[in-house]
Amino acid sequence: MGDQDERREARAIVRTYKDADGKDKNVYQTLGTAWVSPHASTITIQLETIPIGKNWNGKVYINKPYEKSDKELTHTFNKQATKDVILEDIDDKPIDLSVIPF
Repeated sequence: MGDQDERREARAIVRTYKDADGKDKNVYQTLGTAWVSPHASTITIQLETIPIGKNWNGKVYINKPYEKSDKELTHTFNKQATKDVILEDIDDKPIDLSVIPF
């Protein structure tokens, strides 16, 4: 499959933040999909959403789809959330609702 047939993500920066090291980082929102026509004469962008916040600069970036690997998942919860649940791992003990803080 050549570049003409590949679908790309249309994304925009919707806000920035500082990471633990104090470096500025961007938060991107996927807006939709983009692709090039078979004859490479047209680029089609299908938007599902548009940012409306004051931090959006009007730019849309067209990128290859991005998938995080297990190495890039930093928090233990995120690593566990990507794994399948096996029924043997679930027990039938009652849940203690008093430990929920609300």
